[in-house]
Amino acid sequence: MNEPLRAVIIGCAHSAGVALDELRQSGRSLPDGVEWVEVPCGASVDDLLILKAFESGADRVLVLVCNDQACRSLDGNRWAEKHTNTARRLLKEIGFEDSALQLQHIAPNMAADLHAWVSALQEAAPATTANEDTAS
Repeated sequence: MNEPLRAVIIGCAHSAGVALDELRQSGRSLPDGVEWVEVPCGASVDDLLILKAFESGADRVLVLVCNDQACRSLDGNRWAEKHTNTARRLLKEIGFEDSALQLQHIAPNMAADLHAWVSALQEAAPATTANEDTAS
């Protein structure tokens, strides 16, 4: 029997955090196996934070940052994109699929989109391409 995928969502407090609050107020919550990591700004997202999520056992990581020109730090979302792309390249080198790490732009009023993205995270195929037979 396959275990459910474990996902980590790293989200900006000012956009994704507000959308999560709205989602919870509507009676929905994050499903089991999904961990929420709130950061004060997308600029706080770096390669190490992302890689630590995978090191802690995540199969998928979703980074949620503000839309362009909506970031309180002006370019925090762009820094997050840069670090996400760097982490994606490192993960690919060790056998992870590109889909293991995703970045989405989110506004505070996008609770429905957040719900859809979380559902899609858990329905995805395993994130690694490494040959398990080599471990035997």
